Amino acid sequence: MGRHDQYGKKVLMAAVGPAFQKGGPSAQVNYGDGNVGRLDGIINTSIAVEIESREPKQVRGAALDLAWHSARKKLMVLLPVHMKAPSQTARSCRRILRWVAPRANSQVVVLKGSGTRPALSADMRTIRSALRKLGFTKSA
Repeated sequence: MGRHDQYGKKVLMAAVGPAFQKGGPSAQVNYGDGNVGRLDGIINTSIAVEIESREPKQVRGAALDLAWHSARKKLMVLLPVHMKAPSQTARSCRRILRWVAPRANSQVVVLKGSGTRPALSADMRTIRSALRKLGFTKSA
C-alpha cells in the first residue's frame, strides 16, 4: 500500500472513526464471472469507498469498480498526486458514476493533501461534508 493510499485511509479514519472499515469482504466487487475486485473500504456497510491518486485513466477504471459495487451509496476520494487536472478527473468520475450506477447516491471529492503533503484538518472537513450529503452522520 502506497503512502498516498495510506493517507487517504488515515483521513477517512480520522473523519468517521471505526465506521470506516478498510477492505474486507464487504468492500469486494463481484463481477459475476468469478472475478472479484476490491475497493479501499466501506462505511457502515452502506457507503462503498474508493481512494485514488493515480493517472486519470487509472482513476476512471477505479470509478467503474466503485460503480459496480452493490452499495447504493458511493464515495470516490481523489488525491491530486498524479493528476494534472484533478477537477476534470473528478468530473469524469461523477459522469461515470451517474452513467453506470444512475440510482446510486454518490460523491466525488478532491482532497487538498497527500501522503507527502498532508492537510488532515481540511481533508477531514471535505470528507465529512461529502458524507453528510450521502446521509451519514457520525454518532458521538
